[in-house]
Amino acid sequence: MADLNRPVPGGFDPEVVQRAIDSGALLETSGGLIAAEPLALPSGVDGEALLLHEKNLLAAVLRGSGDQKQRWGQFRRAIGLRFDEAVPAGLWLDPGHRALALEIDELYRGERDLALLNAHSLREGLQQRALDGRFRGSIQQLETTLSALLAWGEDGALHPELEFELACQLFQSAKARALFYPGLRRLLGRERCDGAIDTELEQCRALLNEATAITAGRFRQSIAVCSASDAATESIALASLPQEQRPKPISTGIPSLDMDMRGGILPGTGESTWVLAARSGVGKTTLAIAAAMGLAINGASVLVLSCELSRRAIGARLLSHYCRRAAGSYRSSYCTNDLEGRGRVIEGPELEQLTGWAAQFSEGIAPNGAPMGKVLYQSQFAATVEDLAALVEDCKSAHPDLAAVVLDHFHAMGPTAGYGSNTTAELAARAMAIKAMAGRCELDAFVVAQLNRGAYGNPTGPDVSHLAGTSELERYASAVWLVDRPKLDEFSPAKPGVLEVHHGKFRHGQMAGGNDLSKTTIRLDRGHCYLEADEGRRVFNGSDLYPGVECL
Repeated sequence: MADLNRPVPGGFDPEVVQRAIDSGALLETSGGLIAAEPLALPSGVDGEALLLHEKNLLAAVLRGSGDQKQRWGQFRRAIGLRFDEAVPAGLWLDPGHRALALEIDELYRGERDLALLNAHSLREGLQQRALDGRFRGSIQQLETTLSALLAWGEDGALHPELEFELACQLFQSAKARALFYPGLRRLLGRERCDGAIDTELEQCRALLNEATAITAGRFRQSIAVCSASDAATESIALASLPQEQRPKPISTGIPSLDMDMRGGILPGTGESTWVLAARSGVGKTTLAIAAAMGLAINGASVLVLSCELSRRAIGARLLSHYCRRAAGSYRSSYCTNDLEGRGRVIEGPELEQLTGWAAQFSEGIAPNGAPMGKVLYQSQFAATVEDLAALVEDCKSAHPDLAAVVLDHFHAMGPTAGYGSNTTAELAARAMAIKAMAGRCELDAFVVAQLNRGAYGNPTGPDVSHLAGTSELERYASAVWLVDRPKLDEFSPAKPGVLEVHHGKFRHGQMAGGNDLSKTTIRLDRGHCYLEADEGRRVFNGSDLYPGVECL
C-alpha cells in the first residue's frame, strides 16, 4: 500500500489505480471503484450492532431458492432510490458486505448475465466471470461473505430479525443512528462555547435531514430546483439539435391513437398517462394489446400487466398478434384461442411455421427482420396500484430501456387499504399513483379503464364524464380514448370488429391537418388482437408506419 500513498507526478497515474485493484485495496464495480477496507466509524457508533443489521438484511435477501429481486427492489424503494440509481457503497461498513451488496444490485439492475437473484445464481455468476477474466476483485472475499450469510440463522436458534421487512427497518434505523448521534454529540460538546448559534443549528438540521432521508425513503434524493440559465441552456441545446439527431416518436401502430400522441411515444422522456376506456366486452384489452405490440415491433420496450387475464392468456394474445402480422393477410390459424390450447390442434406444416415465428418473436426479431423492443408481461390478479407500481419500478431498474407499460385495467385493481367505503377517494388516489409512477420511471402508462352505465345508449356516444368512479383519471391523462360499438339502430347488430374511437381528450392537440377529429372508426381482428383498418390512417397518408392497415 506504500505505492498508493506516494504522490504521483502530473496527478493521475492509471498504473497506481491498477496496482490498487490487483492488490485488493480497491474493488472495480459498474458504479466505479470502491474501497476494500472497512469504513472508518465516528467515535461512539456501535460498529458491531451495525454489522449485525447489515448481515441480517443481506441474509434475508439471499435466503431461499427462488428469485429474490422483489425483496431487493423493496429495500431500494425503502431508502428512496430511483430506477437509475445504484445502491451507494457507503451504506455498508464491512467490505465483504459492500462488495456483495453491489453485486446483488448490479444483477438486479440487469447488468449481469443472470435472470434470477439468489445466492446460487450469484455464486455461479461470479465463478463464471472469474473464469472468463471479467471479474476484478477478490472472489475469496465474496465467497467467504456469501457463505457466512447463508450460514447465518441456520444454527437452530430463533432469528425473527431475518424476516425481510423487519430486517430492512432495523437496518435503516441503525444506519440513521450511526449518521445522526455522533454529530449530535459533537454539537452538544459545543454547548458552553461562545459564538453564534446559527452555524450549530444549520449543522443540526443537516444531520437530521441526512438521518431522516434513510428512514423516510429519501436517501440520495437531494431536493434541487432549476434556474433561468438551466432553461436557457437546455432549450437552446434542444432547439439547435439537427433534425436527423432528434429522437423520433415510436408509433403504436394505431393511427387513431398516434394522432393524439404527436406520433407516438419518445422513450426516455415519457411521463404521460393515456387512457383507453370502454364498456365490458367492447374490445379495450384487444386494442391495448395491439398498441403494445405495435410499440414493441417499432422498437420500444413494453410491459403488459393485467389484473384480469392469466399469464397464459396474455402471452397467447401477444404471440397471436405477431403471427397475424407475420402472415401478412388474414388467416384463421394462430388465433388467441388456438394458442391458449382451447381451439383446434395446430400440427404439420402449420406447427412448423408457428414454431419459426415463435422463435423469431422470442429472439426479438420483428416480422420484417428488424430488431424489436422487449416484450414483458405478467398477470397480477386484483393487485393494488402500489403492488403494480412496485413491479413497474423493479422492471424499470432491471430493464432501463423500458418505455411503456400497459395496465389492464384500472377498475380491476385491488382496493388500497385505508379508504373503507370511500371508493371515489380511493380511485382518485389510484389515478395519482399511476401518474406519479410514470413520472418516476420516465415511461408512458397506457391505462385501460371501464365506462359507467351512463355510456349505455348515450345518443352522442361516450365521453370523459362516463369514466367510472373518478374524474382524476381524465385530469392526469394526456389523451382519453373512449371506444364503442357503432349501431345503425337498436334493432341492427353491430358489425364484427368495427369500433368507434371517441377522442375525449387530447392535451397536446391532434396531428389532423388543423382539424379536430372527435371520432374515428377502426376495424379489429379480435382473434389476433390486430388492427386491420383505421379511418385515422388518412392523417398519415404516405407513411410506412402502418403496413397492412387500410384506410376506412
